[in-house]
Amino acid sequence: MMNKEMRRYKFLDKNSTYNALNRLRASFLAAKDGNDVEEIIKAILTHDERMKIGRRIQIAEMIIQEMQYREIADVLNVGLTTVMFVVKNLEENPIGYELIINRQRKVEKEYKQKAYEVVGGPKIILKKKRYTGFTRKDVKR
Repeated sequence: MMNKEMRRYKFLDKNSTYNALNRLRASFLAAKDGNDVEEIIKAILTHDERMKIGRRIQIAEMIIQEMQYREIADVLNVGLTTVMFVVKNLEENPIGYELIINRQRKVEKEYKQKAYEVVGGPKIILKKKRYTGFTRKDVKR
């Protein structure tokens, strides 16, 4: 059975389909850090597309945390159909979501290590933390 997205592009031959998907893949691979990723995302995706993708990732994270589907729908204010769509994608493509989650962990770890530095001389007991200006987008690929 053909899904809605496939029906929409049924006029494309195999070469045209591969060409389009290769261009998408190449655009994401062009990024060297989060700043580049953000610029690429803003250039190629509409606000609506960015939100849909971000929400799908949130839903997948909640599914992985074993939240109930109804609870996910209520918390994120999405329909059960959307939750089930993500469940199906997660079952069919678990490695993709695993890559996303592992990358998020790496970014958070490096951010926590570099975003703040301890300041104060050796005689100061209560050291202060100062923001270094390092952002999550500064983490290299």
